[in-house]
Amino acid sequence: MKINAIDDSGKLKEYDVILTYHSDDYNKDYIVYTDNIYNTNNELQIYINEYNPNDIEVVVKVVSDNEEYDRIKKEIDSILVSMKNETDILQNNE
Repeated sequence: MKINAIDDSGKLKEYDVILTYHSDDYNKDYIVYTDNIYNTNNELQIYINEYNPNDIEVVVKVVSDNEEYDRIKKEIDSILVSMKNETDILQNNE
């Protein structure tokens, strides 16, 4: 799945969706996406924003509360590590 979002320089850009996530604690939905660019630590740059899954235009909203963002990022990081571990297991069993 792909989405369009405004980048840091204010330009509309296409991104690949990695996953969507619903937080029961905040009763909000989040979308995790990437522009497939690696940072200086050779890590894939990902973005996390709030979104409305019922919005057909997938308009993202910045998570402005730092505590909320940190908690959601920690939860999503855990999911991504689990996904990577599952992928590694599947590849090793092939």
